[in-house]
Amino acid sequence: MSTLYAPVGITPTKPLTPSHLKGALLLDFMRRFEGLFAPGAIWHNRRPWDISLQTIRFWDYLDREHAGLDFDAMSEGQIGALYVECHRSAALPDAERIAVYARRIEDEGFVHAASRRILALWGEVFVTLGLAPDALFHSVPFGLGQEAVLDRLRAHDLLLDQRRFGGGVYLDLTDESRPLRVLISEQGLPNYLLAILRDLLEHAPQHDQICLYHDASIERDYESLTRVLQRFGLPCRRVGFSRVPVEGLVLSAKQGGWEQYTGARLLERVAGGASRDEIRLGFRLYFLHALGLRHPASYSDAGLGECLERARRLLAVHEPAPPTAADRTALEKLMKRDGSANVYGALSVLEQKKAGPGLRHAVMQCLL
Repeated sequence: MSTLYAPVGITPTKPLTPSHLKGALLLDFMRRFEGLFAPGAIWHNRRPWDISLQTIRFWDYLDREHAGLDFDAMSEGQIGALYVECHRSAALPDAERIAVYARRIEDEGFVHAASRRILALWGEVFVTLGLAPDALFHSVPFGLGQEAVLDRLRAHDLLLDQRRFGGGVYLDLTDESRPLRVLISEQGLPNYLLAILRDLLEHAPQHDQICLYHDASIERDYESLTRVLQRFGLPCRRVGFSRVPVEGLVLSAKQGGWEQYTGARLLERVAGGASRDEIRLGFRLYFLHALGLRHPASYSDAGLGECLERARRLLAVHEPAPPTAADRTALEKLMKRDGSANVYGALSVLEQKKAGPGLRHAVMQCLL
């Protein structure tokens, strides 16, 4: 049974924060561990996130207020500071300006110079952490046109289209006691949910099931996406993850507070001198195990440092070993009924004295 993992994307407007790191590392481990039992692929397309209002608002702000800046010479923090500034001081661009950007993104795959720089800096962190950087840059035309998706939703009684009355277009799951959700505004502007459906409805049928992956802040939208896909006859499960508090607060990147906690800063400040494998294992031990998955503790340099030291100890004594029949049985017990990995349980195996060397090696291979 093949799985298509469909993660929420990061809009290319901000630095990588601890929450972004946790999300990327968790998805990477889930896919690799679950891949021991069934094939899987990750759906990546930049375009739904580039065409989102959040991204277009920032690009418009930069072009109006900071035209002529050499973004290629700027740091992640400098561009991130402009993103915070945008949300503190800028009004939303009008519908006509948004539509101009959207057409360029749709037709040309346009990416603003500031976001190209952000993506390049993210890529450096991804390579260091053993995450596939091509996931950041893959941008292809949408699988379906906008009206084709609306027609499919209409055929499944999932659409309320008020455009002929001057209104918007809504995802209609009211028969399940869910509120209407805007897909196209009264001004004719589509939102990110419609962009996701334009790709997923084309690619999802090629797989046996879809795993929707998102952070807790957009849980309602992803609950609705799950129901839509299921009503199209596509088996679907949903995995949500909690954001990581920084200094006791869970903040959006647009609010700031991340300045000392970007992925690049953590690698430099906390992981300096560590080997590649120590970094890859240590970051995963910290963000997927030590912090806690459902209600994570606040990020701390000391905690990450302890996990890097723990990784060093584990790697020093680790020896590759093929899994025995008992090890394979133990691995199967780390899978939940819905086909998802027991992430916390799997990482706990590394320091269980009773765990066989083949079991520990199988888990370790999914972490490096």
